[in-house]
Amino acid sequence: MKQKSARIKKIMAVFCCMVMAMAIAGCQRTDKSSPKGLTEVYLEKMKEGKYKEACDTVGAEFDQKSYDKSANLQKELMKLTYANMTYEVNEEKIKDDKATVSVKVKNFNYIDTMNDAIYETMKQKKDDEFTKSEFTKKMKKAKQKEETVLVNYRKENKKWIFDGSNSLLNAAMLGYLNS
Repeated sequence: MKQKSARIKKIMAVFCCMVMAMAIAGCQRTDKSSPKGLTEVYLEKMKEGKYKEACDTVGAEFDQKSYDKSANLQKELMKLTYANMTYEVNEEKIKDDKATVSVKVKNFNYIDTMNDAIYETMKQKKDDEFTKSEFTKKMKKAKQKEETVLVNYRKENKKWIFDGSNSLLNAAMLGYLNS
């Protein structure tokens, strides 16, 4: 009888741990119904290289044809750049059907790093693999730029979507803005 009781207690303890783990995981889900939550999902999808999913999240257009026509090297280096980005989603302000979310973004300057890597490749008369290697080395040494930008949203058909291009966010993600 005592063995059954001890076994039941162990099973209950394991069950309780599983319930707690699921509850904690559920609490960490991002609220995709708020502009702040959408911003977090958008930025995380960009870091993961899931550009279409990122755009779909915020109601933005993803130009698949242009992406498909891009050189593989460019796609690879852009993916490395977004993956390197760090961000902090801060204050959300909502007024009627408009909203802004303050985001602090930190990354190196993609254009400067790419130009340096291409220059070195041309100087050495090497190929795309060399460019990728140089870019990766330079990326690790590049100065990180930090910018705080506002992401604009509007409510359309009861859903929050990007309001405009949010070009400052895109520029900050690639380290283009001057600190």
